[in-house]
Amino acid sequence: MESRHFGIGTVPYRLEAVLIKAGSDVVVVAAGGTKPHIGATAVAAPRSSLTGRGNSASVSVICQTGHCDDELARSAAKELASAWGCTVTLTVGLHIDAAADEDLYVLRLNFAQLLAQVAEAVPERKDG
Repeated sequence: MESRHFGIGTVPYRLEAVLIKAGSDVVVVAAGGTKPHIGATAVAAPRSSLTGRGNSASVSVICQTGHCDDELARSAAKELASAWGCTVTLTVGLHIDAAADEDLYVLRLNFAQLLAQVAEAVPERKDG
């Protein structure tokens, strides 16, 4: 299995991701803040868009009780599976104790930038 490591930001907003190619599928674990953890996991399976234009993905999510990582996991897994044309499992766990709105904003911004790094990492994307 091939793997790659990514990172962005500085403490307490530091986020890291590991991408593992499992055959033609991909597993991504993204975690950070002051307490990296497993907050939510999404599995996205690629499919043709229901509009008939382009690609999309069907997504299933498991979220730990009391965690708010599910929407990040869902949207990121869907984006990657749609772009790459393979099944993507994505686990997210971002946390800062007593986070203010600004802290959450910075974590989400860093997550988007981390996701952009990951999105460029898989060289063989399927079209169609």
